[in-house]
Amino acid sequence: MSYEKFLENKLIKKIVPDFKQIAMQIRRARKDLQTAEKVMASDRTWSFTITYHAMVRAGKALMYAHGYLPTATRSHKTVVDFTGIVLGDEFDDLFRRFNRMRRRRHDFIYDALNNISETEVKSSIKTAKRFIDRAVQLIAEIHPQLRLSL
Repeated sequence: MSYEKFLENKLIKKIVPDFKQIAMQIRRARKDLQTAEKVMASDRTWSFTITYHAMVRAGKALMYAHGYLPTATRSHKTVVDFTGIVLGDEFDDLFRRFNRMRRRRHDFIYDALNNISETEVKSSIKTAKRFIDRAVQLIAEIHPQLRLSL
């Protein structure tokens, strides 16, 4: 799906990139990851969910940097799919993991499934760190004047 299809289906709308909002989303994504690491020992499923939300924040920052905002319709899936296009084939593994995490988070939030293993939550945190770092790199390529550190 291209950006045009997202626009046609009213899944995104065009915006003027807001550097303050981009930076806030990245800062919060990193803070969420720190929280997820602290929560992991007491609640792996919630830690996983926090980790997923950190990725959503970084994905939104990437969308904002491209001049788009997800609409209320299927917003999480839209963020995941949009970032898949932006990341490209080279980072298809990150996109697939992000999408899998979206589905697992959905199972927890809507069906109360609590079956995230220690290995899975640790892997999700590692994936999220890589995803956030890649998002920051891509944002810096689009807007070099925006100072986001890795």
